[in-house]
Amino acid sequence: MLPIKRVDHVSFATHSIDASLKWFETIFGARETQRMRVESEGYTFATLQFPGGQLEWELIEPLGDNSFVAKFLRDRGPGVHHITVQVEDVQRSAEMLRANGIEPFGGVSGADGWRETFIHPRDSGGILFQLFEGHE
Repeated sequence: MLPIKRVDHVSFATHSIDASLKWFETIFGARETQRMRVESEGYTFATLQFPGGQLEWELIEPLGDNSFVAKFLRDRGPGVHHITVQVEDVQRSAEMLRANGIEPFGGVSGADGWRETFIHPRDSGGILFQLFEGHE
């Protein structure tokens, strides 16, 4: 079993953060707590907090036509992109995945106190999982 600490957030791919944000504000009372461009990976994200602190949601929007978010939107349309789970130790988690016949997608990477790996949707029944350790 993976050394899971908590589910951190659910990430939702969208063509427009502003349009999606308006919907989540109106329907669920969510509020934006952070927005940041990640030029190196070609996307912008906005973090939303739901009332009561029960769930953190992330909206991701492509910055151009070549980002992973743009490809996701072309292939699948708007929707849940990944679920992020905090683990105690990413390297140990990767080893546990391998012991169960799952190769961590993209290997283990990270810097500055953040390490991550992924479980590819083909290995999880259709959902991309991001496993991370680091920034709380």
